[in-house]
Amino acid sequence: MADSKDIVILLERDKFYLYTDGFILSLNFPPNMYSDLDIKDRDAFFNLVTNFIQANKVEPSQILFVISEVACFSKDFPVKDPNDTSKVDEASQSFVDAVPFNSVLSRIYKTPAFYRVVATNLDLVDTIVDAFTAKGFGLTAVVPANIYPEYGAVRELTVDFAKHIIDTRDKMKMSSMVGQKEASPENHNEISTSTSKDSKSKLLPYLLIGFTVLLIILVVVLVTRK
Repeated sequence: MADSKDIVILLERDKFYLYTDGFILSLNFPPNMYSDLDIKDRDAFFNLVTNFIQANKVEPSQILFVISEVACFSKDFPVKDPNDTSKVDEASQSFVDAVPFNSVLSRIYKTPAFYRVVATNLDLVDTIVDAFTAKGFGLTAVVPANIYPEYGAVRELTVDFAKHIIDTRDKMKMSSMVGQKEASPENHNEISTSTSKDSKSKLLPYLLIGFTVLLIILVVVLVTRK
């Protein structure tokens, strides 16, 4: 049974899909901010995701984050000796080092026949997740779509796929590429209304010091005239 306290994000090559309350939403990434799985302007991209959350009134909940096969790099290594993984570790690290991003999120997944290394742009995943957690969301897991063989090649999030992900969240937790963070709705930040207030409060001490100095000068002038 699907749980309404979870949302699902499917990261595609140039957009992400989001499932919440029985509906599928999507956000396209503009080419001036994003290209080939790389972010050109992190602040603008962060604000894009934040505005998407606010415009669609998505309530803070736990995120189940899935990375499409077209949004990551992967390579399989045959299992020659299950007791000797040193060669696999070395080969997989060479593969990860060749992935063309400054920071890489990766994990090795073992099957009976091979080891699969999956890697993607850590900064891309981080920026999306940071925008959501700044609005009070939590993160349950981040996984590649290929852990769902029956849906792995899907290029679009469907309601059936989203419900399947939610129903198998324990599988996600075991396969996650990152740690878990609980949602904190009480920390839901209203970014659009806080900037001007913060600016004024930071200036107030300096205004008070200036006023005090002027008051001292005035007193000195009055005293010397006597």
